Amino acid sequence: MPQEILYQFIINLTVAGQLVASGLIFLHPLPKKRLYPLRLFAALIIDAGLLALAVLLRLRINTLPTRFIMRLMQFAMPLVISLMCYKGNLFVRLRLWCAGVAAMEMGVSIYSMLLFLLGTDERTSIAVFGENMLLLNWLFYIVVHVTVYLLTYRFLALKTPEELDRPSRNSTTVLSLVCLLFLTVPDCVSAEFRAVSYEMYLVNKVYLFALAAFILAICTSIEFQSRYRSDMEIMDQVLREERKQYEKMKENMDIINMRCHDLRHQLDDFSGKLTDSEIEALRESMDFYDSNLKTSCEVLDVVLHTSQLTAKEDGIEITCLADGQALSFMRTRHLYSLFNNAIGNAIEAVKKLSDPEKRVISITVERQGG
Repeated sequence: MPQEILYQFIINLTVAGQLVASGLIFLHPLPKKRLYPLRLFAALIIDAGLLALAVLLRLRINTLPTRFIMRLMQFAMPLVISLMCYKGNLFVRLRLWCAGVAAMEMGVSIYSMLLFLLGTDERTSIAVFGENMLLLNWLFYIVVHVTVYLLTYRFLALKTPEELDRPSRNSTTVLSLVCLLFLTVPDCVSAEFRAVSYEMYLVNKVYLFALAAFILAICTSIEFQSRYRSDMEIMDQVLREERKQYEKMKENMDIINMRCHDLRHQLDDFSGKLTDSEIEALRESMDFYDSNLKTSCEVLDVVLHTSQLTAKEDGIEITCLADGQALSFMRTRHLYSLFNNAIGNAIEAVKKLSDPEKRVISITVERQGG
């Protein structure tokens, strides 16, 4: 009996080692807690206890439910390391744990299919180079699995995990349950096929590979969606601020236009008090500030008017030929952001020109091809 316990412990230690190795690779980017080596040693001791308990359970009650519990205990091993040794948001660590478990399952499935292609029956041996070359077989076994983990880790680009928003945290919780149930149950059932039908066992391995790949894709998607929602929230805030800026500019322009309109009617009263050249200069100034730009797009009118005021100070001429109706499909804040930034960048570039005659900005808005 002690020999059987030792044999089962060594076999299951191989699986545990794969889970721990994969988990450490995916948890690597997280900041480590104080006394990391000591914490890691303590976590490995706890994992060894879980493994011993799982082996004893299987030897005493070798049924499908006990194999299921044993597999859950094995999957919990990298989670223990994650909780004890690494800092960071709990849901970030859960997502990386799921990725590590899925990568381990991919490694196991790939190795099983590799043995099949090399003509080795996994039910009797996992040796590739013959039973006598024990060291070389184990080295090949380790290299294949670790290579799968490293390639998966690099392909997923999870090296800089970010804090997750609320929807992503919910997704991570669901993913953790899926990872536990949909990987554990088929993995346990595959042991039933192993003795009865090797072909069914391999089909189950292919299924586990596909499921693990799907879980890894979800892990990547959760991070992408979280970052996308965060970026959109920032963009919405920027656009809201630009909308306020646009409304303020429009209000100021309306006031200027109204004042210029009133002053134009009062210029005749100054005919005896000002010279003709002074009155003409006032008229030119009012004509400039009293915007008469009409492009059929109110937003574009406001941006062009304020841009012309800015450009005039640097001796820049702005010409515009615009079909404002062609912009009717765009929202106000998007229009303002687009043209305000584009014309602002053009002004910054043109005012650096030493030749005043080249300080010209031409703006054209038209439909092309519908």
